[in-house]
Amino acid sequence: MKSPEAVLRTALVTNTAVSSLVGAKVFPVQAPVKDHLGNAVNLPFVTWRRTGIRREQTLKNPMGIPRVTLDFSVYGATYDQARDVADAMRLVLDGYGGTSDNTTVEQASLENETDDFVSLAGAELPPAYQITQTYDVWWQES
Repeated sequence: MKSPEAVLRTALVTNTAVSSLVGAKVFPVQAPVKDHLGNAVNLPFVTWRRTGIRREQTLKNPMGIPRVTLDFSVYGATYDQARDVADAMRLVLDGYGGTSDNTTVEQASLENETDDFVSLAGAELPPAYQITQTYDVWWQES
């Protein structure tokens, strides 16, 4: 299945600045309590979720370049830790265009950013600082 989310995740985890801060800890919707090796998933990490999609239409059919809205949330033990990850992500994703696994993202655009302090459900982690970045992503859908 083609997914612009997967393209952006690949862009993040293959970027040295981002991966030096979170490794491959970039997850859909919710971070797991433990990784595939059974180790606890510690802060910092990133989650993403799709919050909307718009498909432009012509008189005959869809144009084939939908715009997806994605929220990427960074969680850190300190505000500075979360801020460092969010800043590194912004440098990668804002204006990004590229292809991965036969899926092409035409452009990602940072539209909004918010800060928060949250309790993480289902984990044995203390409360965390959260920075959420909202991106509009235009991608090729076939």
